[in-house]
This record gives sequence, C-alpha cells and structure tokens, in this order.
Amino acid sequence: MLRNYFKIAWRNILKNKLYSIINIGGLAVGMAVAMLIGLWIQYEFDFYGEHKNKNQIYNVVTNGKVPSSGFKYTTQATPLPLYVESKNLIPEIKHTAIVNWRGKNGLMVGDKKLTKNGTEVSEDFFKIFQFKFLAGDPNTALNDPNSIVLTESVANDLFGQKEALNQMIRWNNTDNLKVSGIVEDMKKGSIFGEREYFMAYKHLENRAAWVRESKNSWLSYSAITYAELIPDANRELVLSKIKNMIKNHDKTSQNEIGLHAMTEWRLYDAFENWEANSGRITYVKMFGIIGILVLLLACINFTNLSTAHSQKRAKEIGIRKAVGSVKRQLVIQFLTESILMVSVSMILSLILIISLLAAFNSLLGTVVVFPIQNPFFWLFTLATIITTGLLAGFYPAFYLSSFTSIKALKGKYLITKTVFSPRKILVVAQFVASISIIIGTIIIYKQIQFSKNRPLGYDAKNVVMVDIKDDLFKNYDLVKSELLAIGIVENVTKASNAISETSSNSVIESFPGSNAGETISLVNIATSSDYFKTIKIKLIEGRDFNQSNIDVDTDKVILNQAAVDLMKLTDPIGKIITERGGKRQEIIGVAENAIMENPFEPVRATRFMYDKYWASVLMFRFKENTSASTAIARVSHIFNKFNPSFPFEYRFASEEFDKKFKFEEMVGKLATFFAILAIFISCLGLFGLASFVAEQRTKEIGVRKVLGASVTSLWQMLSKDFVVLVLLSCLIAAPVAYFFMNEWLQKYTYRTEISWWIFVVAGIGALTITVLTVSYQAIKVSLMNPVKSLKSD
Repeated sequence: MLRNYFKIAWRNILKNKLYSIINIGGLAVGMAVAMLIGLWIQYEFDFYGEHKNKNQIYNVVTNGKVPSSGFKYTTQATPLPLYVESKNLIPEIKHTAIVNWRGKNGLMVGDKKLTKNGTEVSEDFFKIFQFKFLAGDPNTALNDPNSIVLTESVANDLFGQKEALNQMIRWNNTDNLKVSGIVEDMKKGSIFGEREYFMAYKHLENRAAWVRESKNSWLSYSAITYAELIPDANRELVLSKIKNMIKNHDKTSQNEIGLHAMTEWRLYDAFENWEANSGRITYVKMFGIIGILVLLLACINFTNLSTAHSQKRAKEIGIRKAVGSVKRQLVIQFLTESILMVSVSMILSLILIISLLAAFNSLLGTVVVFPIQNPFFWLFTLATIITTGLLAGFYPAFYLSSFTSIKALKGKYLITKTVFSPRKILVVAQFVASISIIIGTIIIYKQIQFSKNRPLGYDAKNVVMVDIKDDLFKNYDLVKSELLAIGIVENVTKASNAISETSSNSVIESFPGSNAGETISLVNIATSSDYFKTIKIKLIEGRDFNQSNIDVDTDKVILNQAAVDLMKLTDPIGKIITERGGKRQEIIGVAENAIMENPFEPVRATRFMYDKYWASVLMFRFKENTSASTAIARVSHIFNKFNPSFPFEYRFASEEFDKKFKFEEMVGKLATFFAILAIFISCLGLFGLASFVAEQRTKEIGVRKVLGASVTSLWQMLSKDFVVLVLLSCLIAAPVAYFFMNEWLQKYTYRTEISWWIFVVAGIGALTITVLTVSYQAIKVSLMNPVKSLKSD
C-alpha cells in the first residue's frame, strides 16, 4: 500500500510540472537558507571546539570605573606579576600564560624577507591552548628565550619543502631565533587568528627594559593574562583569590578583576557594565530567527499552492471516495505526496548548500564545512524531511480529504466564505515577516551610513601608514627629509599607533578638581613633530608641540575634548595632571575628538604626548593633485633604500577606517539577501493564492465579461483583496519591526533614528511587488474566452 502511495504521488508530481517546480523550488530555497544558517550557528557556538579544555580556560580582565561619570569599562590589561603569582599560590589554577601586544615584524631566511604578524607568549601558552603541532614539542617549544614557533603557512613561505624545525631565522634584522615548533595556521576570526608566529616572552624581557622594570610592579597593567583551571574548579572561588591577591599588592586600586570564559569569547565579546552580555550572539539570534522565518514562509507557500491546486484534484478525490477510500487513506496519500516533495526539495537544498558554501564563507570570513561524515547531520536531515513534510502537508491533506463525494465529482470543492480564510491569514503572515526583514535591512544600512558620515575629527584622505621596523626607526629623519624633498609629500610624522587604532592606556591619579583616590583612564598616543598637521586634527585651544625644539615639550601633553570633558576642566591650558607612578605633565593644548576606535561608540578620553623613542608607525600625506598609485611608486624606493631588510608594505588610512564597518556591512548584505529570498517565497505564496482565487471565480469572470466588464475592471476586482492583505501586513509589520530594530540599535551609543520614510518605502515596495505578482493571474483570467469558463461541467 505504501509503495502505491509513493507511486501515485510521483505521478502527480510529474503530471503537474509547473506547479511541482514552483512548489519544490520554493521549499528547496527555504530549506537551504534555514540549514545554511543552522550550520553557521553550530559553527559559531562550537568555534573553539578544537580546544578540549575550553571549559577551563579564562581570560583575566580588568574592570575599571570612571568616578566622575560612573562609566564602567573592561580591558584585557592586567598586572605583569599576576600570571606567576596566581599559578604559584592558587591551587585551582593549572596553568597561566601572558601574551604581549605585538604587530608585524620581519622574518629573514637567506634572501627571503617576509613581514609577518606575531606575538610574544610565556612558556606555558601551548599547554593551555591546544593548537595542533605539526613539528616540535608544545610543552617545551618556548622554554628557550631565542626560540620561535611558526604557523604552517609561514614555515612553507620561508623554507619551502625543506624541514623547518631547528632552522635559524633572523628576526627584525636584530636577533637570530631557532624554530622550535610548527603549528597549524590559526583559525580565522579567533583571538589569535592574525598571529603567524609565536616567540618566547623571555626574549621580550631580555630585550625591553620596561618589561624588566614592570616584572614585579603591580601598578603596571601591561600584559594579557590567561589561566586554565583544574577540572571542576570553582570559578567564583578562583576569582575571589585573584582579587585578594591584587588588593594585597595594590591597596589603592579601584579596579575589579573578572574572568572571561573561553566559551564566551566568540559570541559574548562585548562588555557592558563589566558583564560580557552582547556581541556576535545578537546576530546569531537575529539570523537564527530569520532562518526559521524563511523556512516557515516556504512551508506556508507550499500550503497555499497545494490548496490553490485543489480544484484540479477534486474529481480524483470524489472517485476515490466513491470506490471506498476513507478519509484516513486520503490523508496518508496527500501526506505521502507532501513528504515526497519535501524529500526532493531537501536533495535540491543540499545541492544548493554545497554550491553556495564557498561564497557564504567568503562573505562571512568563516570556515563552515558541509558535515557529510556526521551521522547526526543525516539523522537531523531525515527528521527535517518528515517534520517539514507533515507540517507543510497537514492542512492541504485534511482540506482535500474533507471534500464530499458528490460535491467533489461536480467540482464544487469547499470554499471558505469568511473574511479571514486560513489562506489569507497565511499570506498576511508571510508578508509581515518579509516586510519586517525589509525594514530591518534598511535600518541596518542607515545605521552604517550614519556612522560613516559621522565627523572623523581628522582627514584620512591621502594618508599612508607604514609600520616602523628597526632600520626605518634609525633612519627616520633621513626618510622624512627625502620624502618631503620629492615634491609630492605634504607632511610626515611618526606615532605609537596608526590613526585607526589605539593600544595603550594610563591611569591618571590626580587632575584639577579630582578627589583623593579618584582616578581616570586615558588612551595614550605618543607623537612626534608634525603629527597634528599630517593627519589634520584641529587644535581647539592652546598650542601644538614645539616644532623647532620639541625636546622642551617632553613633559607636556595635549588632551582631546573627551578628556577635558571627563575631567570637567573649564580652563585646561597650563593645568597639571599626574599619572600613576608620579609623573607630572602640563596641558598645553586641546584637540578635537578623533575617531580612532569603534565608530559606533563615543570617542575615548585621550592624551597626546611627545616621545621620539615610542614609535611604531610612520605616516605621510601626499598632496591633493597626486594619485595614490603615483605617490606609492614615487616613495617606494626611499623606503627600500633606508629599510632594505623588509619589503615595503603600506596601508591607506581611509581603507583602515572603512574596515571598521566590515562586520556591519556583512550583516547588511546577508539581511538584503534574506529579504530578497523572503519576498521571492512570499510572492510564490501570493501567486498560489491568486491562482486559487482565479480558478474559484472563473465562471463569475465569464459572466461579467459577457455583461460587458472590461479587462481593467476585472483586474481591479481580482487585485483589490490582495492589496488589502498587504496593507494589513504593513500595519502589523511596522510596530513589530520597530520594536526589534529599536532594541538592536540600543547596542550602539552613536546611532541613527528610525525614520517614518523607512516604513513607507517598505510598504510601497511590498505593494508594488504584490500588484506585479497578482496582475499576471488577474490579466490572464480576464483575457480568457468566456465561452470556455461558462461551459457546462
């Protein structure tokens, strides 16, 4: 019997090709989108799954508070001695490790010169993080201060097919390091995703005086600390012990310590009031809901098309009932047909997923893989087929099987007379979802554009940034002179950071008007001569650093407006601030706020200092009438001349700023894609309902044509109800979309408004698509020969 059900179902699918293609295609697209989003969500939740001890790994973070405003912030910076003492004195801690902030540096082997991104880590780093070693011993790889661990790609670039282990590398043209290990490339998007090599922290300690000086200083927050706890350790107990440890060494500290679990690093990476309660999880939830909605839209579309197609099968049902078929058998028959169609849709959806996966990964910057060898995936797929088949086919099966034999044989199938029939309700539900997604997409792009148009506080156009390496640092004055001499460069400067980023903070423990024990945190930017001229930050008050004899300003600072506001200074020029450690500095100027970090958040309080030894980036501005390609071609030989050990690599400041919107723009593109799919599937459902109404009113239309009705009046008659349905959908979708998107915007301090025109544009768009979709069926029926529609059954 079951075989017969499938046989008849397959014949019906082949007999009605257009109907089957639309129904199967719509469902396949919906299932593909839902499963693709499902694979991505699973990838996000198990992002650090390769670390079997991920439940025991924590990043120690510092929670600070600005007393004057009550603002709470969280930073990774921790006291340098913490990682040693916590491991020795807290038995619940198995391993600790520290990581230094580090950028790109030169690696040389013979004539091969590469600039790669690396960092210094302590010897237990690879005991905590279980990266796959292809060569070497993770337990001893960084015991030697002059050792280096390379990623597989860098090892291949430097040594090719030659064995890299135990080979020597020249680092930054200053030190010879021995390759002690090769690890797999870091996972994109992980906290170490940009790291291409790892060096021993002892090497930094031997090389940098500030590390040796800070080694036993609990006042210097200059390291990133990670800890692995023993299994079943009490997190709160460990946290309490770390807090007491810091308090014992720094009784004046107002900071609180927190433990950020590795299981939260990917999805809960944004802190608010010292809690990691937001981040990528917002988008995971958003697209999870969209995936469910798209699948539901596809199922609704399936239901509407099935009921619209019912007239053609009314006689079949009548004959079956006349020869003895009972309702149960008919229900099984139609559910079988539904499951068969869903099965075909699933096969097509899997093909779509495999075809789209590379583009999907490229857009999101992920490495989602098709789990072809995972038995749970195939069990889930089977369950999805059965569940979707039953849900999508339930209503059509019971609707069709409820026809009486006499009415079915006469073609008088059941007609719902209510204002809100189930089919109309389903269409409204479809368009509510689709219009909501359209509104959300517009708001996302409006927020991105709003932030892009926010005043930068500097001019990023024509500014080129070059990382300073050893020879470039030594020859800076000569490089600057030659750059200015070629005639296309307007200004040159150097600084501790590129203008698109910051990396250091200092605690100010005394400033005008501060109370005893009141401290604030300022971002540090070390500058040289012509810094403000080069990047065109305007000085609001005071003066620039002395350009003719800049050494006289080593104890002077320029604050940005945010810092002045934070300290509530009314006349800041000449005032003194004192940082932790006792260093006093005089304020000589106030600069406009410049967006150097998150463009969606307020500008942080910043101090600019003169320090000719603290420089990691050279920046120059080429003149307006010079093209970027010409400028780079003209200056490249200067950098190659004075920095021969490293290839000339550069970044444009404007491009670096644009990268800050990369994630939001990716979200916008995805939302647009899903909005188009939602509208497409909704239109299929609308097409189904239009077909149903057209078939239902064929004879009425024939009579009206005989009595002289025009094609236009018939088109209006058939389209009117659908326009009303979409208008109703707009009215429902508007408050729903407003509520959810207003909640989403709250995560941004600097945010756009939800304007009224967004809802108008979404409504007009939906109405236009509706009229175009319905018009095909309406005009087709209106042009039909009335003789055919009025002939006797």
